[in-house]
Amino acid sequence: MHSSFTIPGYQILQLIYEGSKTLIYQGLCQTNQQFVIIKVSKSEYPTLSELIRFRNQYTITKNLNLPGIVHPQALVNYRNGFALVM
Repeated sequence: MHSSFTIPGYQILQLIYEGSKTLIYQGLCQTNQQFVIIKVSKSEYPTLSELIRFRNQYTITKNLNLPGIVHPQALVNYRNGFALVM
């Protein structure tokens, strides 16, 4: 288990991607035992544009019904920004 951070309701299992600005983890939703993908900012203090990018990604993709689009489940407050749960 990866223990560098916690998000209430989710168990962080492993880091699966490290980009220049984001980290992507595999996690487990504790309420329904479903695997999830969790995207967070690498920066402890994300810029306003990074915060807006996370919110826009959530807002735009949550209503898209297209093949191949991963639907977000939640946008969760995390540290000084957001965690996008898909």
